[in-house]
Formats: sequence, structure tokens, C-alpha cells
Amino acid sequence: MMLPNLDRIIALLVILFAENYSCAFSPSSRRLGRLLQPCTSNDEHFCLSAKVNPDQDREGSLAAATKALGKVPYGETSRKYRRTVFKHDDWVNHRQSNSKVFDNLQSMFFSGVVRQLRPQVGAVTGVAAAVMGWNIGVVHLAASNNIWLPILTLPTVPFTLSSPALGLLLVFRTNAAYTRWMAARDSWARMAAHSKNLVRMGSIFSSDQSAVKDLADASWLYCRTVMNKLSSPDEDEEEYKKEVEERYQDSSVGTCVIKSKDRVMAAWRQLSLQLHSLPASDPKALIETDKSIIILGECTSICEKIYSSPVPLVYTRHTARFLSLWALTLPCALYQQFAAVNQVWATLPASSILAFFLFGVDELAMQLEEPFSILPMKYFCQDILKSAEILTEIAEEQEQ
Repeated sequence: MMLPNLDRIIALLVILFAENYSCAFSPSSRRLGRLLQPCTSNDEHFCLSAKVNPDQDREGSLAAATKALGKVPYGETSRKYRRTVFKHDDWVNHRQSNSKVFDNLQSMFFSGVVRQLRPQVGAVTGVAAAVMGWNIGVVHLAASNNIWLPILTLPTVPFTLSSPALGLLLVFRTNAAYTRWMAARDSWARMAAHSKNLVRMGSIFSSDQSAVKDLADASWLYCRTVMNKLSSPDEDEEEYKKEVEERYQDSSVGTCVIKSKDRVMAAWRQLSLQLHSLPASDPKALIETDKSIIILGECTSICEKIYSSPVPLVYTRHTARFLSLWALTLPCALYQQFAAVNQVWATLPASSILAFFLFGVDELAMQLEEPFSILPMKYFCQDILKSAEILTEIAEEQEQ
């Protein structure tokens, strides 16, 4: 009764395997040839796919850095390559990537997360190998000499009962980390929007375009200073000083902010001074525009709160201890289950794979917990400056 259904399932798996195999392992020359062919299909998705090169790495991405450095960056080194900014072609490639099963599996060997997990996965794999060596080698050798030694096994019931609690701990930790990342991203989005709004309003109610340009520079200076406070000094300090000094070559404002004990407060004050120094016929317009400066301060406070306050350490440590003990004792339970079906060898790969996925979830939460070193804050600042320059250019053209 079950054979017809089984045949259908096997046939479907063979078809899916063939499609993914041909897609994943097609020669690069053939793939390049398809990209160079003109699009004659009426299928919009097909035409769009043909225009996008899936082998072209996004500038600043981890894949591009791997090709440039000749090795896979991981750990703290890889964080600056995870500041993702997507455009249309990136979204097209992103949607296509999940359909390539074998490409996704191959990329595991070049994943920064996989390399970051080598100590944890290696420890679990070592325990699994020790359990197998003891049970298969030492115990059997002792038994042949009439010496009794215990077999290292554990029942699966404790793992079955404790796995929901472990899953909840990992889910709550991951959700908390993602919430922090999203809050930081939202704060920077609001900062960008209100920085542009300051320049827009200033260019409308003031006819002094030189003062509006100074306001645009002050808006950029504030956001760039916030970025400097949330970045690693080793990575950003010298670059921050260079950019500010270049922007304020003919003014002492940049030097005063750099030398200030609290750069963010100094830049915030300078932004307020620049706004209220605009010659405006309607003082109410300045008061309304000043609300954007207040919101910039609120967004900065949110970012500082996230940056200075991690997820409670007691929660992180308890999760780490629970996960470590659970994963290190798991090979003993797996050995018993696989021994029952005469597949003892599967204990080693099963332990390694489960350790990779469970510790991987915890590692993802750890990577997201401090979001600013993986947010493209430099891109946000450059976008603010570019938009401010466009607004001032439009105002000058309309004045003429």
C-alpha cells in the first residue's frame, strides 16, 4: 500500500536534485554566456534574472573581502564587512540565492560564523569521539580480558524534557538581540530624516544660502560625531578627525568639537547655534524646526542606551552554560540511540551538526547584540551630506 506513494516521493526528490544540481554546478562559462545573451523572453522574471550577474560580489561585502584578502575574515575582523546596503540588483540576487541548495551548502565551508564556532563544535566533536572510542575500543578490550567497565550512555528523556527550555532561552535571546538591532536601525533612520529636514526647512525660510550651507555642515557633523562615539576608536578615530578637519578647513568649529570632552554635546550645541543664527523673517519657523534637533538628541540617547547596556549578563551566561552542558553531554544520548540501530558511526557527525546549529543560533544573537559595528553608519552620514548638498544647490538655483 505504501509503495506507490514512496515511488512518487523518490521521483520528486530525483527531479529536485537534478534541477538544483544543474543550477549549482553549471560551468561559469555557460553561466556567463547566458548573461551575455539578449533577453527575448516575455517572462519578466527571466529577463530580470538575465541582467543580474549572480557571481558579482557586492562592494564591501564579506565575499568581496574574502577575494581581496585571500582568506575568510571572521570574528571581530568580519564585522566591518557585514554593513550591508542593498540595491535593486542585490535584492534580485538575494531572492535567487535561496533556491540554490548546493551553493548554500558549499558556502558553509567559507562562512565566518562557521569559523567562529570552531572551538564549540570542536569540543562537542571531541567529546563524541571520546565517547565512541571509550565505548567501542576501551570497553570491548576490557571485556575481552574479563574486566567490566561502564559504557558511556545517557537516556534521551532528560534531553527531551530540557530541549523546550533551551529553545526558549535561545529564542528569547535572539529576539532580544534582533530588537536591539532594529531599534538602532530605526534611530539612525530618524536621525537621517530629521537631519535632512533641518536643511530643507532652513533653505525655505532663509535667503542666506551661505548660512544654510553651514547648517548642512552642522547637521552632517552631528551625525558623524554620533557615529564616532558608537564606533571602535581604532577603526574610526583618525578617519573622523580627517573628515571633520577637511569639512571645516576655514573654521575653528571642527577643531573645537574634536577637542571637546563630549563631542556629541558640542556638535549638538553647534547645530542649535547654526539653526538659530539663520536670518528668518518668521521666528516661529525656527522654533518648529528646532523640534528636529530635539528628536536628534532623543535618537542619540536611544543609541547610547543600546551601546552601553547589553542583554543582562546573567541571562547570557545562564544560556551559555545551559547550552554548553546540554551539547557536551548530547553524544552520550546519541550513542545509545544509534547503537540500537547498529549505526554507531553516526554519533560523530550528528553531534557536530547539532552543535553547529545550536551554537550558531547563540552566535547570531551575540553578533546582533551590539548592532552599531555592523550597521552602515558611514553610508548614512554620506547620504545625509549628499542630500544636504542637493537641497542647498536647489535653493541656490531657485534664488538665481
